[in-house]
Parts: sequence; C-alpha cells; structure tokens
Amino acid sequence: MSGRAGSEPRWSLGVPDISLACEVLLADRLFHDLTPEESAGLARWIRADQQPSGAWHLPGGGPDLSLTVFGWWALVEAGDDPSAEHLVRARRVVHELGGAQRANAAVRMWLAMADAIPWSWVPTFPAELWLLPAWAILSPSRVAPWGRGVMTPYLLLSRAPARVHLSDPRALLLTRPDGEPILPRLTQPGLAGDLLQSFDQAVKVIRKLPRGPVLTAALARVQRWLVDAQQRHGGWFSAQPTLLSLMALRVLGASFDDPRIREGLDYLRRARGRTRFAGGTIGQTVHLAQGQVSEPLATTARLVRVAVAAGDADAEAMLAWLLDQEITAPGEWQLRVNAPAGGWPYEPGADRYVDTLTTCAVLDALAAAPKTSPLQTRIRAAARRAVEVLLAMQEHDGGFCRFERGESDVFMTRFPIRDVALLTAGDPHGPARVRVTAAALRQLARLGFQADDDRVARGLEFLWRRVTMDLSSKTSDLSSRTSDYIDVATLAEVGMCAAALCPPTHPLRQTVERQLRGRQREDGSFGAPVLTALAAQALMALEGAACVQTQRAVRELVQAIEADKEDLGGAWSDGFGLSPVCHDPTAGVREAALALDQFVALGGNL
Repeated sequence: MSGRAGSEPRWSLGVPDISLACEVLLADRLFHDLTPEESAGLARWIRADQQPSGAWHLPGGGPDLSLTVFGWWALVEAGDDPSAEHLVRARRVVHELGGAQRANAAVRMWLAMADAIPWSWVPTFPAELWLLPAWAILSPSRVAPWGRGVMTPYLLLSRAPARVHLSDPRALLLTRPDGEPILPRLTQPGLAGDLLQSFDQAVKVIRKLPRGPVLTAALARVQRWLVDAQQRHGGWFSAQPTLLSLMALRVLGASFDDPRIREGLDYLRRARGRTRFAGGTIGQTVHLAQGQVSEPLATTARLVRVAVAAGDADAEAMLAWLLDQEITAPGEWQLRVNAPAGGWPYEPGADRYVDTLTTCAVLDALAAAPKTSPLQTRIRAAARRAVEVLLAMQEHDGGFCRFERGESDVFMTRFPIRDVALLTAGDPHGPARVRVTAAALRQLARLGFQADDDRVARGLEFLWRRVTMDLSSKTSDLSSRTSDYIDVATLAEVGMCAAALCPPTHPLRQTVERQLRGRQREDGSFGAPVLTALAAQALMALEGAACVQTQRAVRELVQAIEADKEDLGGAWSDGFGLSPVCHDPTAGVREAALALDQFVALGGNL
C-alpha cells in the first residue's frame, strides 16, 4: 500500500494469465503508449510463463490454445524471431491443438483485425439488441458486466471493420493442402448449433443491406453506452473491456490526445505491477505483469485488517481511505434492484459496479476498527447502507450475486455458441457463488440479522443445497459428497458463516465442520499455508476456542514462517471473463497473520 503514490510500478495484488499482457503488446501498434522498458518487461514475463513444452497453461490447468496463440504472437510483436526454438515449440503446440482459428473469440477478433482471417469467422451480434429495454431477456443489460463491457466495443470493431497492422500470424493457422485456412466452427456441434450457425451467417448477410433509421438509432445507442460506461478511474469494467473500448473509440474517430483515450491508457498503466509469479511458481526474478484491475480493493481491505490487528500507526488513515472508496452515485447494478447507492466496488474509482465480495471484505476491516476510533460514526453509516446493498444482491434461489442480479443466469447462454459462457459471471452452482453467499450472510449476521429472518433462511438453504446436493459426488454417502467438489477455502468461508448464524446442532454447521476437520493432513496443515490459515480461522469460529486441530494448524503455520517462506505461497482469487482466476501473492502472509492473531486472542500460546 505504501507504493500507491509512487512512480515505480507497485507490486501486483492480482496476477492473471498472460492474455491481457499479450493484448496490450498487440494494441500498442495502435496506441504507441508503452515505453521500451514496459514492452520489454511484459515480454520477459510472457517468456517466463511459457512451459517447457512450448505451451502456455491456464492457471492450475493444462496447455491452452488461446493463451499459446497470444503468447507466440505477442513475443513476435515484441521482436522475437519466429524461428527461435521457444516459438517453434509454441507454434507446434498451436497446430496440435487445432490451429489458431479454433481459439476463443478474443483471439479470432485479433486475427480478423490483422486480416489473417475474414470477419465472417467471428461471431456477430445484431446492433438492434441495444435498443431493447433493460428487462428484455436478450438485452445486453441482462449480460454480466464483463461480458457487456466486451461485447459492446466488439460490435463496433467488427462493424467498422477494424484493421491493425500487426506481425503476420498466419503461421499459426491450420490449412488445407491448397493452403487455404480451415474454416472454424462458431457454434457447438449438433442440430441446434447448425441452425444457429446458419442464423449467424444470415445476420452477417443482412448487415450488408440498408436498414435505415433503426440501425442508425441502434449504433448511436451502442456508441452512447460505450462513452457513458467509462468510469471515474478512467477505465471501463476492467482491463480487457478498457482496451477494447479504447480501440473502438479510435475506430469512431477519437484522436490520441482525446481525454478519454489518455485516461483509459493511464488506467491500463496503473493496472500493471511487479510480480515474481510466472510459470505457475514464485521465483526470485521480478517481472512486469498486466493486471485485470489497478488495485483489488478486497485484497487491500484484508491487508488493512491485518494492519489494524497489528496496531499499525497508519491503520486509522487506511480505514478512512477505505471509507472514501464507498460508492455514492447510482450505477448500472441498480437497474435490476431497488437499493440506494452504497457498498464498495472491485477497485478504487469503479463507481458504476458494486462488488459483494469487496463489500464484505471492507466491512470486515471496518469492524476491526477500535471502538474509540473517531471514524465510528462514518463506519456505522456506511455499514447501514451496505446492509441494504447486500440484501438487494440476493437472487431468487437464495444465493447472492457478485456484481449484478442475474449475472450467472444469462439467457443467451442457452444458445449453443462457443465462448458464450463468457457472457456470464461464472457458474450459478459453482464454489465461487457459494463463497459470495457465505460471505454476504456472515456480514448480515454481524450486522444483527438472525437465522430466522426469511432472507437469511433462504441463503442458508441455498448453502445447504450446494454443499450437500448440487456439488455432490455420485456416492450415496451424504457426509462425503462435498470432499471432491468444495475446496478448503470454500469450506472455510461456509464454516465461518455457519458459526455466525447456526447453532451447533444445525445440519449445515455439522456437515461443514466435519468435512473441514477431515481435510487436515498428518502434519497439521490443510494443504498450502493460505488454506491452513483459512481453515484455522474457520475452526476457531466454529469451536469458539483453540482446539487441538487448530493448535496443530497454527504450529504448522509458525514452522512455515520460521522456515523463512516469506510469501507462504499466495493463493488464487476469483477473477472474471477470460481470466477467471488471479494469483494473490499476499494471501499466504496475510491470512496467516489473521489466523495467528485470532489464535492469540482466544488464549492460544505461540
């Protein structure tokens, strides 16, 4: 946090995969904004992230076609020789995975802008969708914020059509014997996919016909939304929507010195940060990474909570800074709910989108403020507004959304289109939504809500269904069903929620506690140090004391700290869009500090 105002890039608090860095390098052909040091730094990070096979991997996964295409292309654009061994290996992986034309929509859009493939190989949207009212199921307003932030500039880029002079990527395409690239399939296999592909082609033909004032009005609405969606921090929803929106503004005629362009580029620069995380591991070399956002406010709030617990002299100023980041103006998230402005966004200055996870993290930090703090009046007022926001974010099934209601249940995802899942904010039944719901319910409990409140009861019922049924295995033993589907971090969050709301005899509390205790290993850990710290916090909340298992977990944390593991491994945090997870390098140390502080407060002896 001390590096917030410095000119040197600060440490990145959320490191995504390389796709954003690659797109920034490609887009610099248009903006010429990167300094030589920035270009070289991003390229070094991309090289360091490459695997020995030549591929680039998804975080925690295997080789990814789209990342490998982006990695090869960005390094060639940065000056690497395409015949160099590392790029030859990357090209071989791309061909083995089906060629660049089979990559995701983002890659194919760049291929089309580079004139390597025709724009007809990229999915399209009718501009008239933007004329639909917000309640219409096909309205872009019904799409998750990241998806809406991408599809709007994408429409303008495809209609232009945009052209960017880039290094030739045709070597990555699979071709027929006559040298012609093989046509990719835009939809999923099956009759419905065939019909939809035919419809897509029909839309592209119709686009060439004059459509009069309706099309003119639709494009005007698209352009107006694009301009209005720029936020106070200068960017759009996050880095990739910002990059595409800036390119769309250039297509619309905005000059390089246009304030909107300059503010957007400044936002992208603030989102870059230093990291030692590359290739799935933390090393000693410092790289420059392109982050999704400038500063994840939830991570900052957790660090502030550590500072408050440690009695840091600047803790009061940090709490005041968090209060200053509260959303005070209406935003797009209020289109589907009846709630006043309040809560906190994903990052400072993102005043159009509230984030449930960030709101919960900030409330945690504010709750740790001393009772004698002069900020208590502001804290109580902000908490009251946050309650209304949290209640408004509850969905019909009892769970809570993260950014907007309905973000995980987008009607367009019912169409068999490739990459259509990017229009949502994750799986409506996945662990990420379970964590959001548990965090929201825990905050409501802290603010005075009881388990018999109908809204809290529906939330607990949602957690019970997900823990015992929706995320279950096919075994008949109910008590073991969660073991393969809910990770320790999710169990810990649900456990802290159950401890705050449920009596010891409640089935949810008993099931989660049993599952969590069963995850402890012989050495006392629960896996990585950050998972051990989270599990220890949950066990102490459930037990109300430092039990034997907690003592073993704390002992393991102390040994890790004494072994001089300064980063303690970090952790994966929830992202969005093409980068669904980000690496948080502070998580290990931060959560260990909170666990040890809680252990001492309960009378434990370190």
